[in-house]
Amino acid sequence: MTTTTELTRHGSVAILRLDRPKVLNAINEAMVGEIEAALDQVDGDVEARALVIVGTGRSFCVGSDLKEGGNDPAGRIARMHQLMLRLDGFPKVTVAAYNGLALGGGLELGMACTLRVAATDARLGLPEITHALMPAYGGTQLLPRLVGYARAAELMLSGEMIDAAQAERIGLVNAVAADALAAAVALADRCSRGGITASVEIAGHCPAAGAVHWQKVLRAKRAAPSASPPATKPGPASLPSHRNIRH
Repeated sequence: MTTTTELTRHGSVAILRLDRPKVLNAINEAMVGEIEAALDQVDGDVEARALVIVGTGRSFCVGSDLKEGGNDPAGRIARMHQLMLRLDGFPKVTVAAYNGLALGGGLELGMACTLRVAATDARLGLPEITHALMPAYGGTQLLPRLVGYARAAELMLSGEMIDAAQAERIGLVNAVAADALAAAVALADRCSRGGITASVEIAGHCPAAGAVHWQKVLRAKRAAPSASPPATKPGPASLPSHRNIRH
C-alpha cells in the first residue's frame, strides 16, 4: 500500500514527513487522512513532547493536489479546515520545517504550527491571487496573526514569493538554517522541555485573541456552503501544476 507520509521519532520529538516528492508533496485526500492519524498517534504517545512536520525532497508542500480534489472543492476545504483547527489547537509543541517550497496550503499548514523554521533556500508564498482565488485554509487569518496586517495584505494581494531571510525578518519564521529539519528538531526539543502542560498553556495564550477569531472564521466557513469557491474554480490552487514551478 502506498503511503503519503512517514512518522518517526527522534528522542522526544516526533517527525512527520510529507512524502509525495514527485508532486512536491501536494496534499491529497490520502495525505490528509494520514496527517490526522499521525496527530492521533503523537497525541497519545507519552514519550513525544513535540512534533516537527517536514517535506521530502526539495519542497515542504505546495498546497492541494487539484488533480485529485477538483470534483469536490467545498468538501476538500471543509476537511482541511478541520485539520488546520486540529493542528492549531494541538496539545504539544509543533514546528514546521520549511525545507524548500512552501506555497499556498503548504505554507498555511505550517502557519498553524506553534513555530516555524525555514531552509536557507526555501521560498514561501500565497500565490492564489494570481489564479483569481484566495487562500482558503486559514491564511487570511493566520498570516496577519504572525506578521501583521500590512505585510500580510501585501503578500496575499501580490501573490509574490519571498525568500527565507525575508520571512525571518517579518516574523513569518523563527529561524533560518541550512538544515531546516535539524534546526526544527532542536527548536522543538528546546521549547518543549518545560513539560507538555506548561508548553500548551504558553502556546495557547500567546495568540489568544487572534486564534479565537480565526477559528471562528473557519468554523463559519465550514457551516456556510456559500463561503466555498464556485465549482468552476476548484479550490485554493497553490499552483495549477507542480510542473509549472520555475527554477
